[in-house]
Amino acid sequence: SDEPKLHQSAREVLGMGLQSCPEIILCALVRLQLSNAAAMNVADTPPQQLASIRARAQAGMPLKGELMRELIPLFFSPNPKWVVKNPTGAIRRLWEISPNTVVAACVEAFKVLPTAEERAEVVAFQCNLLRKSLPNADNGALQQVVSGSKDADFAYTLACYMADNGLLDFTNWLSERTNNVGKAAVTLQSIVFLTRTYNKAKLRSTAQGDGDSVKLVLSWENLASMLRMLTMVDNETMSQVIPNTDTTLGSQGKIILERCLQMYPNIATLTNSSSSNNANSPPNQPDEIEEAANAYFQKIYASEESAREVVEMLKRFKTSGSSRENDIFACMIHNLFDEYRFFSKYPEKELRITGILFGLLIKEQLVSSITLGIALRYVLEALRKPPNQSPQSGKMFRFGMFALEQFKERLHEWPQYCSHIVQIGHLREGYAALVGEIETAMDDNQSAGSVSTAPTAPTGASGITESSVGSVLGGEISVPSSSMGGFVSSTTGSVGSAPLGGLGKIELPPPKPKKAVFGPGLGRAVNAPAEQNETQNEAPPDQILDRVQFLINNLSISNCAEKANDLRDILERRYFPWLGNYLVVKRISTQPNFHTMYLCFIDSLGEYGKGLVDAIIASVYVNVGKLLRSQKITTSTSERSLLKNLGSWLGQITLARNRPILQIMLDCKELLFQGYETGMLIAVTPFVAKILEGAKNSNVFRPPNPWLMGLMGVFRALYNVDDLKMNIKFEVEVLCKNLNLKLEDISLRNVDLSKRVPPVKEKNPDFNLKSQSAAAPAAALSPDKTSSGASTGGDSAKSDDEPQQTVIPNLAAYVQVNPNLTQLFEQVQGGPLSTHITLDLLKRSVPIAVDNAIREIIQPVVERSVSIACITSKAIVTKDFAMEGDENKMQKAAQLMVANLAGSLALVTCREPLHSSISTHLRQILSSAINDATGNSSTSTQLGELEKNALDQCCAICSTDNLELGCRLIEKAATEKAVRKLNDTIAPALTLRKDTREKKGQLYYDMSIFGSENQRYPRELPDMLRPKPGGLRPEQLLVYEAFQRIPRQPQPTQSSSESQSGQSTGDASNNSSGQLNMNAISAIALKLDKTVETLLNTAGPRAQEISLAMIPPEHEIKQLIAAIPRVVASVGDPSSLSSSDTDSILSFSQGILKRIYEVDLSQRLRLEALIALLEMLNKICPQLGRNIGTWTKYAPTKTDAERKLHRAVLLLLVRSDLIQIGDLDAHLAKSADEGRDQVWLEFLILFVRAATLENIVPPAKMPNMINIVQLIAEDRAPTSQQINPAFRKAAARLLEELRNSLSSGGDARGRQASPVRARPSYEESSSMSPTSVKQLTDASLVIAKSSLSLASNDPPNAKQNVTDILVNWLRVQNEAAGNDKILAQFLQLLQQKFGVGSSDDETERFLRLTTEVVVESCVKSADATKGLRYDAIDGYSKLLSYLVIHMNGGGTSEQVTQQRLGMLNKVLGCITRSLVTSHEKAQQTNAPWDQRPWFRLLLDLVCELNTPNQLLDSMKSSIVNVFGSAFHVIQPLVVPGFAFAWLELISHRMLLSNLLLAKDQKGWGVMHQLLIDLFLFMEPHLRKLELTDALKKYYDGTLRVILMLVHDFPTFLAAYHLSFCNVIPENCVQLRNIILSATPKGVPFHDPINRNFKIDQLPEISQSPLILSNVVGPLMSFKNELDNYLRGQQSPEFLNILLSQLRKEDNSKELDAPKVNSVVLYVGMQGLARLQNDQISSNLSRTPEMELFQKLMELDDRGRYIILNAFANQLRYPSSHTHYFSCVMLFLFNESKDEGVKEQITRVLLERLITQRPHPWGLLITFIELIKNTKYQFWNHSFTRCATEIEKVFENVARSCMLPGAVAATGGGD
Repeated sequence: SDEPKLHQSAREVLGMGLQSCPEIILCALVRLQLSNAAAMNVADTPPQQLASIRARAQAGMPLKGELMRELIPLFFSPNPKWVVKNPTGAIRRLWEISPNTVVAACVEAFKVLPTAEERAEVVAFQCNLLRKSLPNADNGALQQVVSGSKDADFAYTLACYMADNGLLDFTNWLSERTNNVGKAAVTLQSIVFLTRTYNKAKLRSTAQGDGDSVKLVLSWENLASMLRMLTMVDNETMSQVIPNTDTTLGSQGKIILERCLQMYPNIATLTNSSSSNNANSPPNQPDEIEEAANAYFQKIYASEESAREVVEMLKRFKTSGSSRENDIFACMIHNLFDEYRFFSKYPEKELRITGILFGLLIKEQLVSSITLGIALRYVLEALRKPPNQSPQSGKMFRFGMFALEQFKERLHEWPQYCSHIVQIGHLREGYAALVGEIETAMDDNQSAGSVSTAPTAPTGASGITESSVGSVLGGEISVPSSSMGGFVSSTTGSVGSAPLGGLGKIELPPPKPKKAVFGPGLGRAVNAPAEQNETQNEAPPDQILDRVQFLINNLSISNCAEKANDLRDILERRYFPWLGNYLVVKRISTQPNFHTMYLCFIDSLGEYGKGLVDAIIASVYVNVGKLLRSQKITTSTSERSLLKNLGSWLGQITLARNRPILQIMLDCKELLFQGYETGMLIAVTPFVAKILEGAKNSNVFRPPNPWLMGLMGVFRALYNVDDLKMNIKFEVEVLCKNLNLKLEDISLRNVDLSKRVPPVKEKNPDFNLKSQSAAAPAAALSPDKTSSGASTGGDSAKSDDEPQQTVIPNLAAYVQVNPNLTQLFEQVQGGPLSTHITLDLLKRSVPIAVDNAIREIIQPVVERSVSIACITSKAIVTKDFAMEGDENKMQKAAQLMVANLAGSLALVTCREPLHSSISTHLRQILSSAINDATGNSSTSTQLGELEKNALDQCCAICSTDNLELGCRLIEKAATEKAVRKLNDTIAPALTLRKDTREKKGQLYYDMSIFGSENQRYPRELPDMLRPKPGGLRPEQLLVYEAFQRIPRQPQPTQSSSESQSGQSTGDASNNSSGQLNMNAISAIALKLDKTVETLLNTAGPRAQEISLAMIPPEHEIKQLIAAIPRVVASVGDPSSLSSSDTDSILSFSQGILKRIYEVDLSQRLRLEALIALLEMLNKICPQLGRNIGTWTKYAPTKTDAERKLHRAVLLLLVRSDLIQIGDLDAHLAKSADEGRDQVWLEFLILFVRAATLENIVPPAKMPNMINIVQLIAEDRAPTSQQINPAFRKAAARLLEELRNSLSSGGDARGRQASPVRARPSYEESSSMSPTSVKQLTDASLVIAKSSLSLASNDPPNAKQNVTDILVNWLRVQNEAAGNDKILAQFLQLLQQKFGVGSSDDETERFLRLTTEVVVESCVKSADATKGLRYDAIDGYSKLLSYLVIHMNGGGTSEQVTQQRLGMLNKVLGCITRSLVTSHEKAQQTNAPWDQRPWFRLLLDLVCELNTPNQLLDSMKSSIVNVFGSAFHVIQPLVVPGFAFAWLELISHRMLLSNLLLAKDQKGWGVMHQLLIDLFLFMEPHLRKLELTDALKKYYDGTLRVILMLVHDFPTFLAAYHLSFCNVIPENCVQLRNIILSATPKGVPFHDPINRNFKIDQLPEISQSPLILSNVVGPLMSFKNELDNYLRGQQSPEFLNILLSQLRKEDNSKELDAPKVNSVVLYVGMQGLARLQNDQISSNLSRTPEMELFQKLMELDDRGRYIILNAFANQLRYPSSHTHYFSCVMLFLFNESKDEGVKEQITRVLLERLITQRPHPWGLLITFIELIKNTKYQFWNHSFTRCATEIEKVFENVARSCMLPGAVAATGGGD
């Protein structure tokens, strides 16, 4: 095109290209330029060649430029006239060629546009284009564009658009840009960008609502983020001069900030976007808003409203949800600030009002962030004006003083601001007191800052901290802006780390907390001067004084009037202050029980006593103030008691008499708030609560008095505070009860509480973070304390209409109440005890009694125990650790010792008093309850002697049952208090040791213990025990460590359960030998029964499914059963039992057996638990087993239910070896009388059936019963004519089942050949042939031999050389990590010097030896504490991955790929051979083998070679296939010791997901093979009834893998379902169900329970499922004959031949399940091809396929079971297969004449449905159709009702599968 002649032609050709294929031209131009640039940058290029390259690059530049100018707007700008056909493909390709070109093109298209709106539109277009074109554009390409652009205007516009559309966090982007570009540069760019765009800002929601979101130049949210960033810039940066100007960044920033605030006043006052609607209002104020704002200002200046009232109104407006009120608030703030320049012209009155209003805005936190900074600056500027220089400056100064006076209490939040104020000279001279106050606040703030390095801001505070905002204040002071409105503060002060929490939020550092002080504002009672409080009242003469005191001492309710008259005669009024103080100090504060008497006395004084009332109230206030100011008020119980008594009196003498408590004297609400802030609630709450109790009798102050309800609101807010101690909450509850209020009905005062300074909860007496006294007593209880009581509430046992409550929370959950206690009162017929004392009353009363008893004795017991323990421990520890310099050892030893001593002392001390106290309290509570119930609340109900004895016995039993609980709680309290007290006691000694070590660098020695001659110890101690330098030796420390190992043994007590059981066992517990504790056994039996009852109640409807085998060993039921041998351990040899012991056990056991026959048959767990109890007793007393057989002969058997229970009991007794089966065989055979007694004949048949099929007894051990069954079946019984034919059929079926079970192997116990048979071998249990199993298990030996033969050819020093190479590699890798060039040089050295990669033999040797070396190194590095070290293995895996990645022997890319795969094959081959060899060696030598190093090595390789890498991406699927093949070699059947690691590897996300997500399902076959390997390994183990713990874990892992596949890759599982079912044992029903439930993605779910459900109408049933399993493989030997038969070309004799073909090849009669599965599926597929879906049900009977299936039903039971399972395996998700086989099974059920076939079909369906979900969809619809369609008459078949248990199972399954009511409608259920 440079040739003039050709230029036009070239231009025309390219013009046509622009019209037809602009994408190709664009990409070609860019690639041409890049190739030219790359050629020019090649080093060592000859000059001539370089000149040629440059010339080629410059060729055609004018035309290239013209083309790019045409192309860029075509692709990167919205162009409605000309739309490119494939812009996304072009951009994607262009991005792959050169991302920088895309960025440059975007910028170029952006820059050519003149207006900001057009630029915003083109940026939106480019952003959407990139998101459509590039994968993961949101996280990758867009971030690169916005970060890679050098044009700041474009970057900011794009970032704003992305932030507005949720693609970017604008605040974080600004922070990252600051880190990359620099703070000054970003500040300047932000100022420039805002200068251009600030006047175009809109709300995001407004722009989106108007449809202008694409043209949104700047949103308010992004504007707020940039303003916040500017306010956070430090002064040093702001002071920098802008290039080419004489202005600074700070001055320009200030200008733009003020402009933004003037245009958008709402930007500084927006509240949280989630709670306000003002975000939807436009920023500019309409005239109506302006007029309203001015009207409020006129009211202020006209004195119609005060400044404080207006401020309160503004607070409401700010937080209002009304858009109008928000705008008025913003307008008023804006106008006030705008008027600042005219303040010097205001009249004096208006100036004062304005200053007060201005200061109140700051004080009440109505201005914040930028606005707050400006307000503070205005005040500071005003204060700096000289007051006497001119009238204008004087007015400004007075304005500043008026404002400062309002918010001076907040000055401590801004120390730097204070420093500016105190530097004002005329302020320091004329207002020294104010300056001193400010300096004090600064000092307090500094001291607080030194104590707490991270203060917490109070909730809701919006103060200002010491971060910089110099730009707002013009660089004068460094006051940062706090959060605007409700904005969240950033704790770091970094813009980048502060997320934009809401609309316009500017997040800044938290304010420093206010300092909580107790006292100010509480009233004169607390704040009165000390000299006033100490005023001495004039006392009367001694003679009169004595007479007055005598009068008071003899005062009583009955003589108040008389004593009042006496007082009038002897005491003048001027002595009332003395008398009032005397009464308060000596009487009222200490005698709360006599308050009523003193009030009566005062009332009796009449007019004379009015002055005395005032004197008493004044004295109360004085003494209340003293107590509240006392330092001990939070720790001294006595002082708090005095304060509480004074509160009670104050309430009675004021509120109760309608007399107010003036706020000026005592502000109760502020008292509660300050108590909350300072940790004095523990004293304040009871005091105020007692005051308010007086209101209950008041006509004025009773609820709903506003003053009272306001205080109650504060109480409720305090009640809800987390971790508040329970005794404080208890006071609130009691107050509510006394005032007849419900706590939940009181309005909350959380807003007031949130404004207060949050208390520090650590070491705060009001809070209990460690849940010491307020937490549930679970920590003090052993796990076996189960809940047997009901929750209670309230504080009085006499209140029945309200729930009762304990002070100790949740105590009722741990209190035990024996349910049999009511039997004590039932014996006393007709009395009040039997009528009114119920179990429910006991459950409410016992926790109250226990709670009262504990609180009654806990304080003296704990104080005494702690005092003794602390004194003792301190003395001993100080002596023992005198030469110990480590304070930690000393402290730990002291804590262990004191905790043990205090706990033991408390336990010993409290036991008897607690037992007596619980009984006393419970007796009082129960007596009170009886009185209330009988209506004798004023008098006590008279009880008879028997009733008293029963009540005492009940109280004693409850006390004994709960004694251990109370003791442990008291012990815990003593232990914790002792540790705290001892820590304080030995703190000086610990500090001395620490200071000596840290300051002097020496260890501390206390030599004073040797200095005293009068001191006996340690001078006379043996040398071994005498303290020596260096501290205690380890063996001496063991003495202290043993304290924590001393077990706490509960005291043996006779519980209620023992007492009750003693009644049933008579005097058996008082046996003469004293060796056998029958009381304990009885207690265990009752406890066991109660625990079983609790579990069954918890299980609900599923209780009948629970058996003892399902209970874990650690459960209380198993623990109780196992406790029997321990209880009788002292008996020793059973032969040593005395006759009385034997009689006791037999008598007790007879009672247990009687209890068994009273149990409902549905409670199987209770039956098995009681039988297990008898089994344990039988081990102690063998005679029991001989007697039980006799006892059972007399069991009740009159009804069918009794006989069913008797049969179940006999089976359990036989299984537990408690009955001799020979005796039972003879007894039942005799009872049947050769069939004459048909009741017992039926019993016999059912018993034999259950005993044999459940493998309880082999038939050989029941010869008499089996003989009768044979006689009946063969019709040879003497009375055959009288026998029901149904019995003959049942007997024949039973014999057939017995023969089948014996022929199929059965169980070891069921074989006649030998009573005991060895467990089947692995080969016998596996579905594979023995030859295949042998080959797999022997594979490891073969591999090991080949490896050893290779190792025999190694050179002598080969291993050492390899070790040196590895060491060098690890060093190089550590030093040059990430330097691919150096690492590649090392690999090149390996190839050249050692032949790795070039020679197969050398490569194999190197890989084998290095693998052995690193694994040996890893195993040797094992550490008992830190485990293995994998450094060498991780480094070695890096080497191997580099060998694979950088393998390049030359050639095409396909050849290089094959070379790399070959290297990977060699690497994995060597590793797997070495692994197998190592495992085989360990097996042969019986040495332990560690799989962890091998697992780590293979896992490293999987991760390294499957992470994204340009060199490996093209061969990704091949790599995972190679790994899968390697893992197939080391499958668990080959290397069992590697099984767990193998399972982890094949299920790893880097392998499994890559295999199953490979293109065209290339990895499915490998994953299928690996899962088959897994199932083949598990199959023999799963066939066993019991699994080891290791196999249980392995099975759990297998289930997790399958469940993950069902969730993520269901199509894969569904495609291979046939082969998976072939290797899953029949007993693994749930595992098979999970696989068959896999539904491919895209197949909809249809609810089979829907009433209108019709499977024929589903569109999916016409679609065949994907089958990838090899269906025809097992059929190859007879497939041709089978096909001919199905085509009608084979004789019907083929069916007989087919049956023999389906059997296993080892000449057994067992069917080969895989062959059967394949035949069933193959025949079904052929049948489907023959029929249409809508013809299946109608034409099914006339097909050869159905004839074949019916022929298969002629097999024996075992064969039919396998066939039917094959049918059920095809009942899966909606498909043609599911429909066909569902119809087949229903047809066979309906057409079969053999009841056994129908029963087996039902069994196959049922056993898959009674397991846990999931259930295959096809299975559900088949079973629902079977039981719902009356055509099949399912419920009329005898097998559905042969036993109650079976009938219930059918009903339960039917109920879970069908709609409610459908079961009964179909005939199911009764």
